[in-house]
Amino acid sequence: MDEPPVDIIDRHRIAFISEAPEYCDTCAGTGARVEAFVFAELPSGRSVAYCGHHGTRYLERLREIALVVVDHRHLVVA
Repeated sequence: MDEPPVDIIDRHRIAFISEAPEYCDTCAGTGARVEAFVFAELPSGRSVAYCGHHGTRYLERLREIALVVVDHRHLVVA
């Protein structure tokens, strides 16, 4: 008897990361208001936001530790 396909979608966790308007957490430490393009939710429940520059710097590590990473660096206008 053939088994029906298994639904593998994870319905247990819905992540929400606020994206607009947010400013880079690292740049904010210097008093600058630079638009964020990389967002992540950490296991602690804290969300972080980074500009394109800092997002690129931290992206590899974020992908290792974050629960969710949203990368909108393609929207950066030079």
